[in-house]
Amino acid sequence: MRQATMTPFELDISSFRAAYPGLTEAKISDEELETLWASIMALLGDGEGNFPYPKATIKAILYAALCHLATLHTNGMDQPGRIASATEGSVSTSFDFIKTNSEVGDWWMQTKCGALFWMMTKRYRVGCRFYGGSNFHPWG
Repeated sequence: MRQATMTPFELDISSFRAAYPGLTEAKISDEELETLWASIMALLGDGEGNFPYPKATIKAILYAALCHLATLHTNGMDQPGRIASATEGSVSTSFDFIKTNSEVGDWWMQTKCGALFWMMTKRYRVGCRFYGGSNFHPWG
């Protein structure tokens, strides 16, 4: 079985802010971005700055993931998901996720950056299936 190669990558905050100009220092501090970056390293890498993505696409993938966390961090909402419905009389609001085929996908689909990350990493989530058994017969 082939082992995935890991690519080292370090956060460059000025490069990240250039890629996502809406996330200014007035909106989110460098320290907050560093804290969120530590979460990215734990979630997507080996915790030491190495990630399973190729060098050609690693920056776009990881910056989309960081943008997702930063957007969730700064959106001012304490609940996950998007507003699905709202009522004014007797104030009622409900929230939901954009549906994917997994709970993890639903979480990434909360923001545009997260949806971009989810689509860019699709090829890395595809795996094989193993059907074990010594006596297979197609009719049972």
